[in-house]
Amino acid sequence: MSIFFRPYEGTRPFLFISYAHKQSEAVVDTIRILHEKGYRLWYDEGIPAGSDWPANIAQHMQGCEKVVFFLSERAMESPNCFSEIRTAFRAGKPILVARLENVEVTNPDWQELLAGKQVIPLLESPEERAAAILNTGFVPRRFRRSRLEGVSWRVFGLAASLLFFLAAAGTLGMLASGRWSPVQVPEILAENPVPTPAPTAPPVVEIGEAERYFAVSFPDKQQERAIRRALGTQTEEIYRWQLAEIPELYFCGNMVTDSLEAVRFDADGTCRVNGAPVVTGQVSDLSLIGYAVKLEKLALICQPEMRLSDLNGHLLLRELSLAGSPVSDLSALKELPSLKTLHLEHTSVSDLTPLEAFPNLKTVTVSRGMLPLRWNERAGFAVVLVG
Repeated sequence: MSIFFRPYEGTRPFLFISYAHKQSEAVVDTIRILHEKGYRLWYDEGIPAGSDWPANIAQHMQGCEKVVFFLSERAMESPNCFSEIRTAFRAGKPILVARLENVEVTNPDWQELLAGKQVIPLLESPEERAAAILNTGFVPRRFRRSRLEGVSWRVFGLAASLLFFLAAAGTLGMLASGRWSPVQVPEILAENPVPTPAPTAPPVVEIGEAERYFAVSFPDKQQERAIRRALGTQTEEIYRWQLAEIPELYFCGNMVTDSLEAVRFDADGTCRVNGAPVVTGQVSDLSLIGYAVKLEKLALICQPEMRLSDLNGHLLLRELSLAGSPVSDLSALKELPSLKTLHLEHTSVSDLTPLEAFPNLKTVTVSRGMLPLRWNERAGFAVVLVG
């Protein structure tokens, strides 16, 4: 039986372990060996009960330096694994693939994510798998815990308490004996204080894959305007790693706004931003938006036909608007675990049943012209008529 261990929590280099939960025993038997050898790693046994799972995963994915993915049929069928590896891919994290089964990767989406990645062949025992991971050189020595890291904070607390007790006892003894007197500061020190040392230079941050530092090529002018606006830059080159810091993007027809508050629809479906009517925008290629892995709010209002599957894998996306865009089928949306609000007014959507797969979805807004709609009224979300 596998023995789970406490995952690493901290800011030093660590591995993110991605795997299918139903195969946790085989995986934990392997990574426990790495843990016992002193390597820092995180896996999802470290998520406290009742916490925000997607946010926790995204936080550790952003904090890790490298990812080890345990490949199996179940892993490729797991939306969670796909979201994790897609997030790692978009964030430029190096990925090592360790086979748990001899499966052929035929899904085009998985092929894109795993193309060119280093692969460890199928090995039977956890000891062989752990040794193979280390023999690749993928996990350098800087991923190992220091001696101090291996000491429990409880030990530090007990030691500090003991030292405080001894110091207090010694001071009380000297007071009682009359042998203690305040220490006088020598005049030479008072006149010539010791200069404060200059602050040391910050440590050099090692980068991940060079791909993160490729300059972005914008698919259209509207995305360029919005992304430059979000990052506060007008002329400088923008790199992929910078996209990961953008929390909100709003594309409203041919305009860019800073919130959804300025957007209104007339009864005939005309979209207005601050009262001004808009025309259809330019945002059809969503591949660049995929690198904005920290997006929490995204509006694609009155845009041309889009490939909605490019939105999958945004672990933190909580609000999405597709209002006024030529959307009719929602089945391509699958891996948006944090999604709470979806705006669909003035679209051609008639079937909301695919949305039952989103565990945190609370509200779906629609317009009168979309009625009647098909959905399960026992689903966890409410359908709200707008306008």
